[in-house]
This record gives sequence, structure tokens and C-alpha cells, in this order.
Amino acid sequence: MRPRAIDSTTVQGPATKGTQWRVHYSLELVDLNCDWLELTDAHGAELLERTPMQRGDVLLADRNYLRPVGVRAAAEAGAYVLLRLRWSHAPMVDRCQRPFHALQQAKKLRVGQIGVWPVKLPVPAGQAVSGRVVATRLPAPLAAKAQRRVTKCASKKGKQLDPRTLEAAHFVMIFTTLPATLLGASGVLELYRYRWQIELAFKRLKQLLKLGHLPHQRADIARTWILAKLVVALLLETLYRNARVFSPWGYRLEALASAWS
Repeated sequence: MRPRAIDSTTVQGPATKGTQWRVHYSLELVDLNCDWLELTDAHGAELLERTPMQRGDVLLADRNYLRPVGVRAAAEAGAYVLLRLRWSHAPMVDRCQRPFHALQQAKKLRVGQIGVWPVKLPVPAGQAVSGRVVATRLPAPLAAKAQRRVTKCASKKGKQLDPRTLEAAHFVMIFTTLPATLLGASGVLELYRYRWQIELAFKRLKQLLKLGHLPHQRADIARTWILAKLVVALLLETLYRNARVFSPWGYRLEALASAWS
């Protein structure tokens, strides 16, 4: 299994409030190195199928990535997904082919209790993908913090907050295609926590390399500037990776042992 966190971050030009560019990014969670990235304009949507996938990949992503076509693409590649759920998630059905709504089921849980429900995700013009929904109720302080965050986000965007969004803030709800034989329900929740590493990677890119705001408006110059910053980021990752295993000994132990044997 190769766990990978998938997400994107936006880049704006000078005196611009909206999204101009989007950096799509994949972080391998074993060594915290970027294994793939793509730069698009604002119209480049967050799509799971955009990411190169291979057998054994376990893709961790937030709510925007739960689309049936993308989940199907992962299944066809032999990859698995762990995707956060909104209360208004893509249509799912339970074992009896009845509509399944994660929030309705999660509301039955107590703090510390983990719920698991086998589901199927219908795919347009394709075979449904089997998976599980895993959910848990957050302790009151964390739920209150999550409520404040979604309220602030809605206010910032000038949107009216749906009451179900506040309800959903009390839970962590995950859709996964990983079989229970590979990872149990508590393991799914624990593994999903590591998705936060990609948010930290974006913070490093924007705070240390100043990727957050473009100094140029012209599209060709802006694109070159962003790509140059990303090349620097990848070079720094390589330098750090090499420095971690550097030793001043200057020789390999295997070679020394064979010379003295």
C-alpha cells in the first residue's frame, strides 16, 4: 500500500481576490515528498481522475473529490480511496438498494463510538463501486470549533449557512473502498488524519517560497514564475532527502566487510 494525500491550492495575481491558478498536488505520506503536480488555470477542477494512479495506491482527499467517476477511475487502476463526506454527498445505496445518507446514520452515534456501513456508489454508465462509510462523533470542544470554522467560511463568502452543515460539523464521515480485511474502521479514521500533511506542505510553499501571490498579471510570465517556484520546492525536497541519509564515513559498510572477509 502506498498512502498519498491529494489536494490543490490556489494562486492569485496582484490586486486579485479570485482564483487565477490552481496547483494540483500529490504528497506521498511515507516520505512526505511530492510525487506529482499539475498547474492549471482557475477552470481546472479538483478531480480524482486527474491524478496518476497505480495499483496499491491509497488516496486521501477532502470532500471536493468524492465524485463517482473519479472513484471508479481509482478502482479500475487498482487504487483505493479515503474521502471525506459532506452531508450532501453523492448518492449512495445500502445493501438493500435503499438510499443511504451518511449524516442521518452518523447522528445515532455517541462520542467515541465508530459507525461502519457497507454502501455502493452508483456510477453513471458504469458499475457501482462498493465501499464503506466510516463515521465518528467529535467531542463537544472540537465540534464547536468546527462549527465556528464553517460559520466563518460561509460569512466570508456571503452565503447563508444550511443547518445541516452545522450538524455535519459534529462528525467525521469517510467513504473508503479499502476492504475491512486491509484496514479496520478505527484505522480508516486514524489514517485519514494524515491528510493534514498536504495542508502543511501548502503552508510551506506559500510562506517559505512565497507561492501564494503572483507578482505578475501576464499569463505566460505568471505560469513560468509558478513553475519555477515549484521546481525550487522539488529541488529542496531532494536536498533534504539526501541530507537525511548523509554520513561522513564516506564508505559503505558492505564494501568494508567484504574487504576484510
